[in-house]
Amino acid sequence: MKVVLLGTGGPRPDPHRMGPSTLVSIGDNNIIVDAGRGVATRLVQAGVSITDYGFVFITHHHFDHTGGLGDLLFAAWNKARNKSIHVFGPRGTRKMVNHLFEAYERDIWYRLSETELTVEKLIDIREMVKVHDVDPGVIYIGEEWMVSADYVEHGHGLGLSRNDWPCLAYRVIEGESSVVISGDAVYSKELVLFSKDADALVMCCYFAGEELKDHDTRLIAEHVLTSSLDAGRIAAEANVGKMALVHIKEKPQRLLDAMIDEIRKDYDGEVIVGEDLLEIMG
Repeated sequence: MKVVLLGTGGPRPDPHRMGPSTLVSIGDNNIIVDAGRGVATRLVQAGVSITDYGFVFITHHHFDHTGGLGDLLFAAWNKARNKSIHVFGPRGTRKMVNHLFEAYERDIWYRLSETELTVEKLIDIREMVKVHDVDPGVIYIGEEWMVSADYVEHGHGLGLSRNDWPCLAYRVIEGESSVVISGDAVYSKELVLFSKDADALVMCCYFAGEELKDHDTRLIAEHVLTSSLDAGRIAAEANVGKMALVHIKEKPQRLLDAMIDEIRKDYDGEVIVGEDLLEIMG
């Protein structure tokens, strides 16, 4: 199992970080978890052809985790991929992808018309992409690997229900190896249990402790996006082999270093401040 961080930023454009996305490669299978801005370009920069992935797992429906999905799917189609791409996500994912197809209806019409005259043929992207709305549990079993999902807390402490706002973490398993991608999350017993003994945890960590200076920021860190004051506790209680921090708010190196120091108060495993295109397992 090889794991590469494709994008380690968040919702606000950062010149050094693209939107959230992680690549897990197992044999010939390239699996993408989340599809933030720039994911298609980062995938190619990671050495994977835009047509050489077959699975996309969406953690939740915030724009920074899905903003690159259309580009990812249409770019593979435009380069004449003729095998299915499976897109998994919480309830509402199928509706979201269908809206993408509606938004690009004229593009689809044009390219299908053009392909009638070309040697290289395109299939209909609406037939190529298979969308699966999923709930917690084992959601995919391949020949050598499997993926399970569980709910995480991301804004639910503010009164949102999981029925209205389902957010998932994913665990990709190959034999005895596994990686957990938290998506956007804060501390919860469910996340700790779901991540138990994973080789690596790719963990949302938006704030350093020093940034929690006002009411709104503290509220977000408690209920929406983890800070480094809680990330170490999650990793320690889950007993993960290493933790890579992603979904990082733009900040100076001093605060990035402070995040590691704060996490090490609770967790003595390897801590990686994620960077785009960094390989964390392989």
